[in-house]
Amino acid sequence: MHKYNILKKILNNLILENDLSDLSLEKSNDNLSKLFRAFIMQFYSDHPDNQKSKLILESESNSSTLNVLETFFKIDEEVIKSKIETQSSCHIWDLFCPEAIEASEDPNVLSKKLLEKRKLNNIKESNNLLTNPSKEILFSSNVLITTPSDFSSPNIPKEIKDEVQEYKNLNQSFWYDHPIPLDASKDENEIIYGLENLDNALAFEVQRNNIDKSDKITLVLSVSVTHQGLEKIALKYIKSIIKKHLKLKYIDLFLYDEDTCNKITSLVFPDKDPTNNIMGVNGNYGRHFTFLKYILLLWNKFVDSKMSYSYKIDLDQIFDQEVLLETTGFSVFEIFKNQKYWGGTATDQDGYNVDLGLLAGALVNKKDISQGLFTPDVKRPVNNDLFSKLSSKKIFCPEWPQSISTEIELMYRSDDIQRVHVTGGTTGITLDSLKKWVPFTPSFINRAEDQAFGISTIKENAYLSHCHGKDLIMRHDKHAFATKSIEMSKVGKEIGNLERILLFSYYANEHELGFDKLKHRLWPFTSSFLSRYPELLTGLIFLIDGCFNGGDYVSSGSKRLMDTHLFCKTKLNTQLQNEKFFWKELVERLENFKDFNNNLKSIISSNKI
Repeated sequence: MHKYNILKKILNNLILENDLSDLSLEKSNDNLSKLFRAFIMQFYSDHPDNQKSKLILESESNSSTLNVLETFFKIDEEVIKSKIETQSSCHIWDLFCPEAIEASEDPNVLSKKLLEKRKLNNIKESNNLLTNPSKEILFSSNVLITTPSDFSSPNIPKEIKDEVQEYKNLNQSFWYDHPIPLDASKDENEIIYGLENLDNALAFEVQRNNIDKSDKITLVLSVSVTHQGLEKIALKYIKSIIKKHLKLKYIDLFLYDEDTCNKITSLVFPDKDPTNNIMGVNGNYGRHFTFLKYILLLWNKFVDSKMSYSYKIDLDQIFDQEVLLETTGFSVFEIFKNQKYWGGTATDQDGYNVDLGLLAGALVNKKDISQGLFTPDVKRPVNNDLFSKLSSKKIFCPEWPQSISTEIELMYRSDDIQRVHVTGGTTGITLDSLKKWVPFTPSFINRAEDQAFGISTIKENAYLSHCHGKDLIMRHDKHAFATKSIEMSKVGKEIGNLERILLFSYYANEHELGFDKLKHRLWPFTSSFLSRYPELLTGLIFLIDGCFNGGDYVSSGSKRLMDTHLFCKTKLNTQLQNEKFFWKELVERLENFKDFNNNLKSIISSNKI
């Protein structure tokens, strides 16, 4: 039997007769696109490109690019054979994304089921209600910095112009969605945009007497870089542009890069190997996301004991105070004070105990806010568009459950539900829950770090969850100013989404709840990334999209996917257990830590701008 016998059946279900012309070798973007097309055309003996495709594959038989397909298409035929014959002629969601079928076939039924599943019983308010957001909430955000797109640009601050030149030909170490290039113009700069708008939102709170004129909030910024060693330049850059372009009245700003995190860890764990630091901000999103939660613990212990909540925002999001006030009757600080269940308890629909120590808000896109504050930022896909031509959406379409979940969970108008689907820039945690549950996003998670955070606490009969931040909606503006950065990082983000399938699926297999129960808990959106066939699903998406993208998508994607797959197979569980132990030990050590000579306090609070 041909080693790709089952794959051939899958492709025959997926690729229709009229798709074949779009896959002709002649229409390839480049040699990598042609190689992926040849891989498919080897299965179509009647196609004019069949023999030529076989010759191409033969000549590239030792290619590392083909190796990723060879690896990912090693299929257990007996496990999957019986599932192939029932596929729709439009898609193969039955096999790879059943949540998309549920959502698209009857959105109203799914919406009703979802709301019933999220409803809470026996809800009790927090014993310690938030009364003064500016004094009790430690605000946080993350900044992602990359090298200039033009190393001779006049936009590069003179303080770093010479130093940054050494990074001109260095390979990238870490990938992010839309990092800020060091030559970004003022109007394209997320740091300037976000801080300026946040300061304006706080001025609005002053007008409403929610903040004294002399008061400031505390905002901690993690500073992540795409190239190892870029940290010091990034810090100089941030300080330079803030000094040049901003006059912040109501924000005390603190910066934390990888070096600062290492110093903190060295003091708390003097007996540990400093080269294997779990707490940090470079690399996969899980690292800075978790750090920005645990900085609350450090801040409360060593800087300000009144800080007992933290709330993360993204700097491409703003509090549109006038719209909030007009729609809800409250400003954002008043909305924070209305979150009476943040830190409370409840029971879910299965009777399990729920700690509502996490808080989740929502987003509205800037282009949609004129339609109303409660306009979902994710729209339902249109199946006719999805099926009009060959694309990976015919294999895997998480946009369907995501859109319904956004409509029902994120836009819900009451506060008697829990949130499973969250968006990272509008999430908070209480100090008590941080200590009790010790949640974390594993550092190997590079996408959906917000969805992964709560997974670490899910037990059989109890868990930490997000209370729904009723009315807590931020305006999402990234497309208004970060278009260039988004375009530059498009390929990296797409590969990251493929890595997400592998990482979440293997993580679920190692979870104490077990794969099936965890998938049920995370239904319907996050659950779609937990696959029984992660290699096959990832390989198919990569193959189809590679046919049309070619170039960097295929070349960098091949290496990253192989590295991720090897990690999942050989290191993921060990890393997971090490990190679980690390965060638990951090909490325990800090409980009894004696900060002689205020050394730790100095590190935490000395990086103020």
